[in-house]
Amino acid sequence: MATARKPITPKPPRTRQKVLVILEEQCKQCNLCVEFCPKDVLCINMSKYNRKGYHPVTACDIDACVNCEFCERICPDMAIFLTEKEEARKAYDTGAMEDGTVIPEFEEAAEGEN
Repeated sequence: MATARKPITPKPPRTRQKVLVILEEQCKQCNLCVEFCPKDVLCINMSKYNRKGYHPVTACDIDACVNCEFCERICPDMAIFLTEKEEARKAYDTGAMEDGTVIPEFEEAAEGEN
């Protein structure tokens, strides 16, 4: 039996390969994604209404997101999902997104620039 053990080396920080996309017009404020998010990333935006009269979900702490995809799997209306960062950036930069589509990670970066 060996008396020495291997040193513990910390893993490098995990980088998110995907970004969160919220289709605010499809959200019906069911709160499932908010309740099941293990990192409390999501919350309901009480200051905004969509065309159906619901308060859509928003990202309160996007930096805490670990891309677990629970929100995507639990949403009955497919109003929230994860997509590849490069693909989303291209759509965001060219304006090829529908009205009411929000990518919180990019919105936060744009607000920081202003």
